[in-house]
This record gives sequence, structure tokens and C-alpha cells, in this order.
Amino acid sequence: MITFIRRVRMRNGHFGEAMDLLRRRLDYLEASHGVQVELKVRFGGPVGEVALMSYHGDAGELELFRRKVMADIQAGLQLEELAHVLLPGETHDEIWMDP
Repeated sequence: MITFIRRVRMRNGHFGEAMDLLRRRLDYLEASHGVQVELKVRFGGPVGEVALMSYHGDAGELELFRRKVMADIQAGLQLEELAHVLLPGETHDEIWMDP
């Protein structure tokens, strides 16, 4: 099992708008690509940081999902919408695997 985690931080004053846009994106990804992505809000630590988490059977499945999303025009447009509410340079990806 592979766990993919993407952490992002929102610009000050844009938390509500960013959360709405992220929820719409996650709903779209599940409806269009069949992958459920969980949205977690940081408790403590950097203010405005959230984590997006998805689970995949293996690294190949994760890579296939990532390639599909990169080629998805609607998913790209959603990223453009998010660009003005997220802090540039504050996105971090982590990939974990079960032992």
C-alpha cells in the first residue's frame, strides 16, 4: 500500500475560499478518476497548512493516477484557480509505503 501526501499552505485571508476550491477538486478527482483523496487540516504548526492524502495499491497505480491527472484539462484549470489562494513554494509531497 502506498500513501501519497501533498501538503499545501494557503495565503492569509483565503482559508475559506481555498477550502472550497480544494473540496471541489477532490470531489472532481473522485468522480472522474475514482480516487478518493482525504483533506486534513493541520492542528498546530504552520497556520493554513492542509494535507491531501490518497491511498494506492502500489507505486505503479500511483504513477498511473498522477499521469491521468496531469493530462486532465479540467484538473489543470482547477490548479489555476487554486494558484491565487495558495502560497507558492510551500507545496511538499511525501510518498509512504507500508512495510
